[in-house]
Amino acid sequence: MVSCDVDRWSAPASDRHAASRRRVVIAAVFLSTLFASGPFAPGLTGGVGVDTLQQAIVEVFWVVIAALALPVSRLDHWRWDRLIVVLVAFVFWAVLSSMWAGAASMVKGGVLAVNVVAAFLLAHTQRFEDVVDATVAALFAICVASLILVVVAPDVAIVDDWQHSGQWTGAFDNKQTLGINSAFLLYLAAMRTGASRRPLAVLYHLAVMAAAVVCIVGAGSRGGGVLAVLAVGLGLSSRVSRGIERLSAVIPLLTLVISAVMIAMLWVSGRDFLSFGEWDIDFTERTKIWKHAIDYLSGGTLWFGSGLNGFWTRKDVADAFLGGHEWFLDNYHNGFLAILGDCGLVGAGLFVVLTALVPMLTGGETDHDRRGEVTLILGFLVLFYVIDMTETYFLRSTNTFSILWVLFVFRLFGRPRSAAGAG
Repeated sequence: MVSCDVDRWSAPASDRHAASRRRVVIAAVFLSTLFASGPFAPGLTGGVGVDTLQQAIVEVFWVVIAALALPVSRLDHWRWDRLIVVLVAFVFWAVLSSMWAGAASMVKGGVLAVNVVAAFLLAHTQRFEDVVDATVAALFAICVASLILVVVAPDVAIVDDWQHSGQWTGAFDNKQTLGINSAFLLYLAAMRTGASRRPLAVLYHLAVMAAAVVCIVGAGSRGGGVLAVLAVGLGLSSRVSRGIERLSAVIPLLTLVISAVMIAMLWVSGRDFLSFGEWDIDFTERTKIWKHAIDYLSGGTLWFGSGLNGFWTRKDVADAFLGGHEWFLDNYHNGFLAILGDCGLVGAGLFVVLTALVPMLTGGETDHDRRGEVTLILGFLVLFYVIDMTETYFLRSTNTFSILWVLFVFRLFGRPRSAAGAG
């Protein structure tokens, strides 16, 4: 179980304002999660897209988090794995790549840089379980709001088109967002259920899990639900088995390898679908998006990428795609391809090394008092990487789960010196 010793995980007790800062920071994490979990339904915003406004609100909260955490950070209390330079180099390259993708991308690069710094400070000035609990509370609030909207405003929260008729979008503008948020909520709540023996805390987490399951079913996200359950199984099993912990640490790298194989198959075959004997698979036409992006990988773009958020915003890319299809989505729908497309082989290489380091950072030397934390992180990484095989969450500068990924990986690279000495 994760240690609850405040002095070990947060600001020095001598700072009489530390407790107040912690409360404000955790409140900011809660509010940030509310706005960063996905674009709200048009029916809630008067039909006007508010994506940019949501992102601006999220950024305000992350600036607040950084400003409050910086004065109380005591990085000398931590022992750092020197390989943290790989994570820093990967993020640095992603931010740098925005410079050759245009002014709008440079803004996103700056936002990403600020939020990574804020996540780093948050990871090492707040108790891990407090951050997770604030995230769970915010996602739970969104799920409850979605359930209420389904009942009182079905025209806002339920899809009525021919393809997904009857499925729920809840408070969001699409059913995938509701399903993925609910899958992560189910996982995090399940992993926190056993963290407290208080009956009310257990009942609360059970209620959270029930709401998440209902939203997953309503959104038609059977795959997300299955993945969440499997991640819970891995996470809980890892607490009692070092072998399963090691397996969990390797799965992210396996998902990366599988994605690389699929990308290579499309690249070599020249087709926009995957062929396995008599079976042709396009993952609901996602492979058509992948193939279009692959066609632009050459020369400098192959090595250095199109720049952060610099590919799908190009007019020639959008026009070419629309020329062969009747629809267009400015999304790679594969987080690994997004890294290759935006950051090139240089960024992709750093990312591969970073992912390969996870087993080294978590293998059978995990401190007893960090076991619960590390197993929760590993299960999250499994869920996050598998979802990124058909969705794009890596390097999204203000998305809740993208930031959590950075924060959790930072936690893996460092540990308190007192715990390090006991290990």
